[in-house]
Amino acid sequence: MIGHQTVSTLSGVAVRTLADLWPSPCRAVIVGVNPAPRSVEVGHYYQGSNGRTAMTRLRAAGLLPPEAGGFVDDEAVAASVGFTDVVKRPTRRSSELSTAELTEGCARLRAELELRRVPLIVCVFKPAVVALLGRADPPGFQAGTFGVSRVFRMPGPYAPSLEATAVMSELDAHLAGL
Repeated sequence: MIGHQTVSTLSGVAVRTLADLWPSPCRAVIVGVNPAPRSVEVGHYYQGSNGRTAMTRLRAAGLLPPEAGGFVDDEAVAASVGFTDVVKRPTRRSSELSTAELTEGCARLRAELELRRVPLIVCVFKPAVVALLGRADPPGFQAGTFGVSRVFRMPGPYAPSLEATAVMSELDAHLAGL
């Protein structure tokens, strides 16, 4: 096993996936709907091109520390930012996940967030927001909370630069006020 790979038993089947990364304290957690096969293969979160774009935006907004030459998830954990997924089963598309998996994953995640008192969830992609809240507002802070946590939805990877900058400035302003 490399990086943060782990084996979980899901529906009675051993599945290679990514371990949850929970720093203590945890000031924010980046939540995906489920891990991408490429990320599991490498052993680190957000290894695809769209994921790397999102991590660059999170660095610029001040959630993640400046790049230090390592993997972004390792650097983030050192800065009290965690990583997890609603469902731990890797798939190429979130549409391959069942409603039962999403429901079970949300219950697991809600318990973890409440236990750890994590104030902020950052969702890189819209399906994670829909899984958590049942719907998604436009990118930015969402109207609802998930348990004890505020939810921030990032702009899509192909959002125009000006739109993405405006949305990410909302997160930047929030972080500056903490």
